[in-house]
Parts: sequence; C-alpha cells; structure tokens
Amino acid sequence: MPSLRLSVLDAFDDERTSGLARPALEKFAGAWLACFLVMARGNVFAAFSVEHIRLASICGIVGAAVTVALLFQMDRSTDSLSRQATVSIVATFNGDIFAHPSHFPPQWAEPVVTAAVSGCIAIVVWHARRWARGLSQKTEAVRNRP
Repeated sequence: MPSLRLSVLDAFDDERTSGLARPALEKFAGAWLACFLVMARGNVFAAFSVEHIRLASICGIVGAAVTVALLFQMDRSTDSLSRQATVSIVATFNGDIFAHPSHFPPQWAEPVVTAAVSGCIAIVVWHARRWARGLSQKTEAVRNRP
C-alpha cells in the first residue's frame, strides 16, 4: 500500500515539483549572511541588532525572489559552479540595493562587496555539496560490499 510523504524536506528534494524552493532558500541564506557580515564591517558583535537583522532579511528575501525569477527562465537540469556564483552575485547585489542605502561611499561599493561575499559563499556551498555527495556515495559503496 502506498504511503503519503508529507515531509517539508521532501518538497526540497523533489526536482519534479518546481525545483525552485531549495535554490531560493540557499540564496536567501547566502544573501542574508553576506549582507549581515558586510554591514557589520568586521565587528560581528555590533551587528546583532534588530535593525541589522531586519536589513539582512530584506536583502535575503529580495535575493531569493531574484533567484526564483532568474532560475524560472533557465534550464535547471544542469548545475555549474559559475552559474551558482553568478546567480548569487546578481541576486545579492539587487537585494542589497533594495534593502538599504550604502553604509560607505560610493553608493555602489557596499552592494558590490556584499555580492562578492555572497558569490564566495555560493562557491563554498557548491564545493561542500559535491564533497558531501561524494562522501555519501563512498559510504554507500562500503556498506554494499559483500
């Protein structure tokens, strides 16, 4: 008898549904973290304020929306490091511009730095995901040995 799987995480793993929830969540997290760190200008303890968290959340939400808009138009059957980094950079740049004015001159400097940090986060996540996938395949191979 077939059973219903009502897990929220199953929707993220199912490529047939839309395939946009996981990238949106990842880009939200990357944009949020990048905006949070750049706004703090290195002083992470001073950044733990409601205002910084709110601005980083706006940046992340706009970044996730831009990601969905970009990926909706793309072929999502392939994944590449350059595409992940580029989508993160474009989405975070737009999110940071929308969230708040720059904290240091010129006006475009903070969004560029935030976008670069987000691109670096995307690169790290992409490599970590490939490493974890390879590790799980090796573990499965060891378990399935006779």
